[in-house]
Amino acid sequence: MIARLLIGSCALTLALLPLQARAQMSAFTAEGERVYLYGNGSWSTEPDLSFSDLLEMELQQARPDADKDDRCTLIFGLRNGFAVNLQEVAAEVQFLDPDGQYLLTRRVTFKNPRAGKVRFAEVQMQLADACTGFNSFDVVDVPTCRMDDGTKIEDCFQSFSIVED
Repeated sequence: MIARLLIGSCALTLALLPLQARAQMSAFTAEGERVYLYGNGSWSTEPDLSFSDLLEMELQQARPDADKDDRCTLIFGLRNGFAVNLQEVAAEVQFLDPDGQYLLTRRVTFKNPRAGKVRFAEVQMQLADACTGFNSFDVVDVPTCRMDDGTKIEDCFQSFSIVED
C-alpha cells in the first residue's frame, strides 16, 4: 500500500514538472544584479527563460554582390533553444534550384550561440543567377555541435529546425 502511494506520488510529481528549464533559486552578483540558477546548472539574468530544445535556423537576408553578378551572400540566424550556451554549431546546407535539383553544399558555422539567443553567420555562394539562382535549402547534417566546455552534443541534427516565412 505504501509502495503504491509512493509510486503514485512520484508519478504525479513528475507529471506536474514542466518540460522546460525553470529557475530553482536566485542569487546576486557583486554588482547587485539578480541571477537565476536553472536545473541544468546554467545561470541567467532572465527569470522566465523558456527553451524549445530546438536549434532554429532561418535565412535572414540574401544579398547580391555589387561587383560580381554571379555571387550572393546569405545571412542566416540560429536561435539556440537549448538551455545551455554552445561554443559552435556547424550545419551542412544543400541549396536547390527552382526545379528541386541540387546546386551546391555550403557549411554555415555559428560561433558561441548563447542559450535562448539568436546568433548570425554568413556564407557566400557563386551561382549563375546569384541570389535568384536557388529556390530553397535544406540542412542535411550537423557535423559540429559543442557546448561551452567543448563537450560534443551527439544528436544536434534531430534538434534542427528550419524556420520559413
